Amino acid sequence: MSFTEHRLKLILEKLKQNQRVSVNALVAELQVSAESIRRDLKELEARGYARRVYGGAVVDQQETDQPFAERLRVSAREKARIGEAAAGLVKDGMKIFIDTGTTTLTCLRHLEERKDVTIVSNSIAVAAHFFNRPEASVRVLGGRMRADYQATYGHETVAALKEHFFDLAIIAISAVHPERGFMDFGEDEAVLRRIARAQASRSVIVADSSKFGRLGSIHTLRLDEIDAVVTGGVLSKEFSDQFSQSNVDIIHA
Repeated sequence: MSFTEHRLKLILEKLKQNQRVSVNALVAELQVSAESIRRDLKELEARGYARRVYGGAVVDQQETDQPFAERLRVSAREKARIGEAAAGLVKDGMKIFIDTGTTTLTCLRHLEERKDVTIVSNSIAVAAHFFNRPEASVRVLGGRMRADYQATYGHETVAALKEHFFDLAIIAISAVHPERGFMDFGEDEAVLRRIARAQASRSVIVADSSKFGRLGSIHTLRLDEIDAVVTGGVLSKEFSDQFSQSNVDIIHA
């Protein structure tokens, strides 16, 4: 067994014991460079044993999206900052698409003072926010209601969305991977997000720090297919370099 294979075996054992490993701890214990450890983790990920995250790696397990009510509580403060920053991109007179998602919801209260803004969404929660604000111009896309997402989906929703063009699309996402791009756990969400991006002059992904390094089950968009990412976390060098090379603006909330 080569020294590299022996090191990979040791790292894999630690992953199985602790469910995660850190680059710094492995550097100190194995007495090799951080670059060597990162290569090891990349190799373990390629073999399907690990999933790289900021500062290390975790055991690669199939993830699923959490119920909507539970996601509302995750990273609530960071999502609030992201929502405010995303709303800052909306100008008077715009027509915008707001995706369903707990992060996109946080931008709504910051839009209440905008003038002549038209909001289109498949989110029932977005519509509910504006129930007592008759001056707001809100259009809800029809389709099959999914209670777990508080939103409409299906072929009717797709057809309705294709009738609109937007100045800006504010799009949620389930996972962001440096090599596999923007990902989701359901085809319904992925299809609508692709269409919203195609129908908008500018598309913005809103994602809290927990989404980065995560794997979904469905590819939604390449990293270079959107114009900006709004996040409240500090991105790893790998993500920063990828977005820079793709001319994607990073907006830190």
